[in-house]
Amino acid sequence: MSEASNGPYEVRLRSRRVQRELNSIPANDFPRILGAIEALAETPRPASAVRVDENIFRLRVGRFRVLYQIDDELRRVDIGGIRRRSERTYRRIRDLFY
Repeated sequence: MSEASNGPYEVRLRSRRVQRELNSIPANDFPRILGAIEALAETPRPASAVRVDENIFRLRVGRFRVLYQIDDELRRVDIGGIRRRSERTYRRIRDLFY
């Protein structure tokens, strides 16, 4: 059974900090990133997603990384961060979700 057969997942930003990160994205990158986040509702584990911790994934969208966690039981995707790729991108990644 596919994930989408039971209906879409709820996608939500985990905190106001994530909302600020989204709002600070340059206008030319914003539509692609927003589209990628919205697509997670139908396909929370796209082929391009990489597992970086137990249930934490990252999605590459150009020079940005969308860090998110999937809760299959609640059918929810929590966005924990939207960051430019740097050495600090994955540091203390669990703190974004716990």
